[in-house]
Amino acid sequence: MSLKVVVNLIIVFLFISCSKSKQYSNKFSELKETEKDSVSEHYNQWSDSFLQTSELYRVYKDSALTVSPAKVGIRQKLSYSYKKRGEHIKAMEVLNKAVEIDLEKGSVDALQYRIWSLLYYYRDYEGVLNDIKLMRDVAGEDYSACWGEPCGFHEGQALYKLGRYDEAIAAFERVNREEKELGFDIEGNYFNYFYMGRCYSKKGMYQESIVYYDKALVGFKDSPEAYFYKAMSFKKLEDNVRAKVFFEKARIYIVNSMEEPYVERFDEVFLYMIDDELKTID
Repeated sequence: MSLKVVVNLIIVFLFISCSKSKQYSNKFSELKETEKDSVSEHYNQWSDSFLQTSELYRVYKDSALTVSPAKVGIRQKLSYSYKKRGEHIKAMEVLNKAVEIDLEKGSVDALQYRIWSLLYYYRDYEGVLNDIKLMRDVAGEDYSACWGEPCGFHEGQALYKLGRYDEAIAAFERVNREEKELGFDIEGNYFNYFYMGRCYSKKGMYQESIVYYDKALVGFKDSPEAYFYKAMSFKKLEDNVRAKVFFEKARIYIVNSMEEPYVERFDEVFLYMIDDELKTID
């Protein structure tokens, strides 16, 4: 088969895939559900042959959804593509539709991903709290995860960023309590303890904050963030000797700074921050 023929076949195939006309929608509507699933999955698998941020990736995802509009997982992955391209309004339109469809089925999977997105990507803290309330109304009060972390942890971070520190501490304590009941080793809950320490720091309760930074260091003994903010608490307590010790520890372990591939964590520490503080220590 000549290259020209191959190219023409690809063009024809893409034309069919891209079509959103009533004619093709009607054709798909005549298929049995099992046939729709098969065709939709065919388009979905083809999409994964392309970069997630590419137009062709979205063309095939759209084609899959044209056949089976209720495929929440496909719709959610389509939202990733828009988000990673920086087209955030479209990304949220697609994700919101996925959440709507999922909730109609009594599922909160897409909603849990939206909670993660609103917290880390869009910094919509009120939106996080509203979605967590909605999730609990639909799914009940059982412990659940939102994209790899406890939903209650996301709730605590949102409350922390809103300055509602006592409520945030209660949310982190609840996560620890739930995880202990599930048989988890809560001594390793570095993030929970770290953000409890941050809440006490924000409340001006520096001795209490140090207790929780120390608890965080049990779970992650090389954490530059825990050392840095522990040092800041000692500085606030006018104990510059110990402040300097822990700033220097933060500097040693800065290579372990908490990182995410797509977002910046709250209270992440950078080398220049440590060096600036060390300059102020006698």
